[in-house]
Amino acid sequence: MKTRNVIIILLILIALLTSIGIFLGVSLYNSNKTTEKPIETFALTLDDMYCDLKDGKGIVKLNVTIETYSKETLEALEKRVYLIKNNINEIVRNKTEEELKGKDGQVNLQKEIKDNLVKVFEDDRITNVYFNQFVIQ
Repeated sequence: MKTRNVIIILLILIALLTSIGIFLGVSLYNSNKTTEKPIETFALTLDDMYCDLKDGKGIVKLNVTIETYSKETLEALEKRVYLIKNNINEIVRNKTEEELKGKDGQVNLQKEIKDNLVKVFEDDRITNVYFNQFVIQ
């Protein structure tokens, strides 16, 4: 009878420890999951721009949106739109029609404009440049 009681106590103890282990494992697993909110982004959309091409044989019509995840960066961009437009004009005027054609041309131009803005504003929180319109005539 004594061994029977010991076995019952051991089984209860094993069941209790197993339950505690499962509970702790599930709790730790769920606490490691981060509930990340999507990063809030801000955007500045410029008015339509018309730029001559390097070879003098065409014009590019652009509508550009600049994206950032910092409200302070957005405010700095808004205060110096004239500088942004001037830099975009300089970059585009130094391109030929061939350099801008196709997907690669647009992607390279977007990257070059973004890199230029990061350098000029000394702010790497500028995350992307988008073309809402990109027409070569």
